[in-house]
Parts: sequence; structure tokens; C-alpha cells
Amino acid sequence: GVPVTSPESGTVRFVGVVVDRLVITIDHGGGLRSSFEPVDSPLTAGTVVAKGETIGTLLPGHCGALACVHWGVRRGDAYVNPLEFVTDLRPSILLPLGPDTG
Repeated sequence: GVPVTSPESGTVRFVGVVVDRLVITIDHGGGLRSSFEPVDSPLTAGTVVAKGETIGTLLPGHCGALACVHWGVRRGDAYVNPLEFVTDLRPSILLPLGPDTG
């Protein structure tokens, strides 16, 4: 019963079953699409969603006692790391102390 929210605004392109899991796919524009499973969603293709809007409910049971959602992001036909959209993945750089920081 955990709500799943859209990471960015977009338009729902698919809601249905793939193999044996409920999936929802959102087109964010610019060639980016997010898919989430297993998510039960009342939305239909063509629905516009805002960033942070609830798009469905996570279904339990496929990861044992843990609640987990599978999130895939595609740019065109290539899968990309979804964490780059929610985490700063730039390398950390240690800088020397300046003259006024002692």
C-alpha cells in the first residue's frame, strides 16, 4: 500500500501488465521515459502528471517482506541509471583550506 510518485512531470504512456507484473510508464519529454513495477495505478494513458504526484500504489509480495519498486529510465532506446535523476553523482573534490579558514 505504499504510494509511488512521479520523479518528474510527464504524460502516462502505458498502464498494464508486462509478463506478470503491473507496470506504469511515464513519458517525461526529451526522449526520457520512466517505468515502475509492480505498481497498481488508476491512471490511464494520456493522463498528465506533475512531479511528486502519486501515480499508483506499490504491490507487496514480490520482494518477500520488503517493499521494493523497480524503476527503469530510458533515454530513447537506451536504459540509463535512474539515480542520476534523484542523486548528485558528480565526483567529490576535496579543496585545500583557504587562507582565512586556518
